[in-house]
Amino acid sequence: MVDAQILAVKLKELEKYIAELEKLRTTSVETLSKDLNKIWSLEHGLQLSIQIVIDIGNHILADMKESNIETYTDVIDLLGVKKVIPVDFAKRIRAMVGLRNILVHEYVEVDLKQLYSVLQNNLDDFKEFAEFIRCFLKK
Repeated sequence: MVDAQILAVKLKELEKYIAELEKLRTTSVETLSKDLNKIWSLEHGLQLSIQIVIDIGNHILADMKESNIETYTDVIDLLGVKKVIPVDFAKRIRAMVGLRNILVHEYVEVDLKQLYSVLQNNLDDFKEFAEFIRCFLKK
């Protein structure tokens, strides 16, 4: 059985991180680029938020006895397949995993303009994800 209390704690953490990231939305990319603390806040806030999405997905899928998970992208895709989140939403947010990997493993240099674009255009995806999980828990 899905541990709703664990997921509630994770969702609360996600809300906290999103609230901090939202504070950065009013900062211009030029100003942001000159403030290492804000850059770190943006990078780490996005990394942690994406990790929570993955952790929540892993928890739910483990309860569903889903064992066909090889990558974090599989987690997002299977949440759509299993109707935890809409399939079209899963397709839209699956790129989060790649961003997380770049932030964690630094495969390539992090593009501040790309992170700023995520901040400005995709932050609400986290809120939408949280709402889908809350609806799933009510079922």
